[in-house]
Amino acid sequence: MQAEILPAAAVTTIGLGSSRKVWFPENLTELKELVKRGLYPLGGGSNLVLKDEPDRELLSLKFLKKAEFNGNHLKLGAGVTLREILTLQSQKGFLLLEFLAGIPRATVGGLIAQNAGAFKKEVKELLESVTFITYNGEVATLTKSEIEKSFGYRESPFPKTGVVVEAVFRITPSPVNKVKRLIRHYLKKRLEKQPPPVKTAGSTFKNTPAGAAGLLLDRCGLKGFRVGGVKFSEKHANFTINEGGSFKEFEELIEIATQRVYSTYGVKLELEVKVV
Repeated sequence: MQAEILPAAAVTTIGLGSSRKVWFPENLTELKELVKRGLYPLGGGSNLVLKDEPDRELLSLKFLKKAEFNGNHLKLGAGVTLREILTLQSQKGFLLLEFLAGIPRATVGGLIAQNAGAFKKEVKELLESVTFITYNGEVATLTKSEIEKSFGYRESPFPKTGVVVEAVFRITPSPVNKVKRLIRHYLKKRLEKQPPPVKTAGSTFKNTPAGAAGLLLDRCGLKGFRVGGVKFSEKHANFTINEGGSFKEFEELIEIATQRVYSTYGVKLELEVKVV
């Protein structure tokens, strides 16, 4: 079992915060031992911001690469990437996560933990079961009915209750040409609304009953607003971009945004990105 000290830019897409020790288990036994130690599971790092104080080590799930078909179901390991899934969809001809095309470095484990969604669709709608390891080192499984009860908007029981190992998804057979067309369609729509490839952690805040977080931020004059080297995108106000900034500047930007939206609309913004 190996561990490396890696800079924030190597493990997150926004690249803020301190370097961290990342553990790379090679089998389930090693994974159980590391989970029992309370390490934070690392997906692709596309919605993760690291603090300056390295008080929690990270756990890579890269070795969990299972992909097994069983009729209209597909079992995927937590380390399988979104890009690999979309490639499989294009080769085999089935619908699954095409609506998430364009999310950088995303993995099955991370998408489940966040209950990622876009275009009025969410990952939980496609899940049949989720197998995970509890912090006692035990293997447990959530059934479809348990998933429906415990998953919410951009949230799930993970990693609070354990670390995702694998999941069974329901897939819909579809002609390859249609699958490829839909992937291109969703990718184009994402690129139209969101900033081009930059150092970002994606959507900063969750949307609210009072309106989309990006719209509230925009109306408060925060589109393009910056603190040092960290700013809200000029294209989409809910995207925080790192232009050589620091975690402290990120914290200050978030504080200004939450206070301004609350004082203007009486709405308390909730972070969608994970800060560890």
